[in-house]
Amino acid sequence: MKPFFLVLLGITLLSSCIGTDLVEEIEVPTQVLISTNVASIKVGEQVQFNAIFTNNYGMTQSKPIIWSTSTPEILSVSSSGLVKALKTGNANLKAMSENAVTTRTLVITSDIKPDTTSTLRSGTFRSAGAGSYTVAGDVIITTSGGKSKITVKDNFKASIGPSLFLLLTNHTNGSYMVVSNNPAINGTSAQISLTRLTNFQGTMSWDVPAGVDVSNYKYALLYCTLGPVFGYAELK
Repeated sequence: MKPFFLVLLGITLLSSCIGTDLVEEIEVPTQVLISTNVASIKVGEQVQFNAIFTNNYGMTQSKPIIWSTSTPEILSVSSSGLVKALKTGNANLKAMSENAVTTRTLVITSDIKPDTTSTLRSGTFRSAGAGSYTVAGDVIITTSGGKSKITVKDNFKASIGPSLFLLLTNHTNGSYMVVSNNPAINGTSAQISLTRLTNFQGTMSWDVPAGVDVSNYKYALLYCTLGPVFGYAELK
């Protein structure tokens, strides 16, 4: 009886997040993401910028990054991404690899002041259509002083899952890398919750891990590591 019980238990656990709900990997546009979260540089200072290239499946690949600027009178940039601020003004920094391009506007100042700017992005969760799993409610991302926080409001409610994590992503189908207590960050996704969710409704907040620029991602998403996407919110 014991072997039969173990088999039955395994089937029960797997069926809660897997079975016919496995989501196939899909193709997405190639991307270059500037990972250095710096928006302001003081005249005369140098900052090393870095970028990553992600392929049609959102996976990071080692590709040459070509750095340039359309405002060379305001800043200079080396082939390795080392930026030097030359004079005050708004400068343009561009990173390119293959056919993918991204740009970043940098403010060059005569004196660095504390970053007091605040931005807000928000969205509403919708179910992803994976079996009978549902997600609803509002999510906001606040960024102030270079630090970001994600909050789901009191109208948030999700189906119970044994291994459910909150991520920021650039597509809503496919599989994602999730690591407990050590967030996985790449061009496809940035893991926000360090551990699996144990509450499935009401207000909750998470600090965005260092090194994650929330502007690089389009969606907040609830993902079960055993298979499907439960639901997602497009961030605006």
